[in-house]
Amino acid sequence: MKKSNSPIYFSSINSLFFVCSLLFSLSIFAQINSTDETVITVDWDICRYHPKPNTHKSTIKVPNYIKQKMAAGGGCASFIVTYNGFTPQAESAFQYAVDIWANSIESTIPIRVTANFGPLDAGVLGGAGPTSFRTVSGSGFPSNVIFPIALAEKLIGAELPNGPSPTSQDISATFSSTANFYFGLDGNTPGGQVDFVSVVLHELGHGLGILGFGRVDDTSNPTVGILRNTGFINVWDHFIENGTPTAVTSFADPSAALLTEFTSNDLFSNGPITTAQNGGVKPSTYAPATFNQGSSYSHWDEVTYPAGDANSLMTPSIAPGEAIHNPGFVTLGFMEDMGWSICGGSLKVNEFSEETVEVSPNPFTSSIDIKLSNGLNDDYIINLFDINGRVVLSETKVARNGTITIFNLEHLDDALYFVKITNKTNNASITKKVIKN
Repeated sequence: MKKSNSPIYFSSINSLFFVCSLLFSLSIFAQINSTDETVITVDWDICRYHPKPNTHKSTIKVPNYIKQKMAAGGGCASFIVTYNGFTPQAESAFQYAVDIWANSIESTIPIRVTANFGPLDAGVLGGAGPTSFRTVSGSGFPSNVIFPIALAEKLIGAELPNGPSPTSQDISATFSSTANFYFGLDGNTPGGQVDFVSVVLHELGHGLGILGFGRVDDTSNPTVGILRNTGFINVWDHFIENGTPTAVTSFADPSAALLTEFTSNDLFSNGPITTAQNGGVKPSTYAPATFNQGSSYSHWDEVTYPAGDANSLMTPSIAPGEAIHNPGFVTLGFMEDMGWSICGGSLKVNEFSEETVEVSPNPFTSSIDIKLSNGLNDDYIINLFDINGRVVLSETKVARNGTITIFNLEHLDDALYFVKITNKTNNASITKKVIKN
């Protein structure tokens, strides 16, 4: 088996040009049957992370609902990180980024990360990526869709072996000990420095599956676009389409037509939850007129999500002084579309509507039961308004088996009220009329 190389960053003094993977060798395991595995190795740049030309002071902080979970300890996913050579500051910042992801997604299977920190070649900052990909039988996706190993293990519900070892390293990370990083956790990144937490968050996002297999035959003078690798696509590729809409997987591969799509400024993710989290609009992916290996195709569009936007973490650029400590709901929506579970509950908004939420009894006397069709144990803010719009009750409640009960309402006057139910995970809300008698 060929061992995967870690993706790497390059930083040029003049252009601050970041490359987070160079000739990234991925070992893709295609399960042919229960007793036979084919190992496929491919080489291409997964991610090049470009900063803006000028310093941009902006901070996207960790969302409060994630911060509260981090403070409580534990998390919805267990990341086991093997640190090699890290300084205390660097390890603290890396772990902070890990903890944000651990409280953003769910998995019962540990996500194992190998993290190295030490002197690299001049200009190399570091990076991270999945160590391998595998098919998952019964995933609900077409049989030619493969998954980064951490997600494959989550979907299967078991550790997958790595050669003779019964467990696998899922993400490989390497960062420079001599780069001009800001290791603070507050997001107050000085101009001219690169926020380490943001860089690690971004690269772990790729390691968890935010990446596609789109590439070209010649990075200097491309003539065709290439998508499949020995017939396989990554789960990201499954959701990409153009504005007509036509799926990228429908184009001949390799072909000049596919190259045209990659450079069309007209590619989008059609994931239903991703789209819902983008206000019902399919989010634009980065497809500039000139194909940039490692930047094109595997990121959200930089113009759509500029510096300071809450969904800008997985764009191809970051400015010196910019801090992005939030995966963003668009990215989390895609994580759920491709198979991850979201910490705190599903982001699916079509399961949270006036038609799917039941409030009873109505009329009520002393209590109200709110039943949610999705059956999830999310956190909700419950506000009860009188007919004049005044708040007569406000509580934060945790649904138990999809049910919330509001007690001690007997003191309210007999009248018409409005109960507003807001999901703290995705801010979706509905309002129902209720009567007290």
